[in-house]
Amino acid sequence: MIKKMTATAFAVALTIPAAALASDSMDADGDGAVSMSEFQTAHPEADTAIFTAVDTNADGVLTEDEVAAAQEAGTLPSEG
Repeated sequence: MIKKMTATAFAVALTIPAAALASDSMDADGDGAVSMSEFQTAHPEADTAIFTAVDTNADGVLTEDEVAAAQEAGTLPSEG
């Protein structure tokens, strides 16, 4: 049981920095959120419908969690 929990914790720990780096690479002004302008710069092929779909709380900016969820769902390509 301990081995399984340790392995799971390790796997999660490896995933978190990757998600953080993905949104950080889009967050040009470093404010911790990705605006529509920053998103369009990082993904010029994506339209506003994709931004809206990724912005699950509809606050007009993307968080690390929203970007990570969109990458896991295949809505956005993984950075890297």
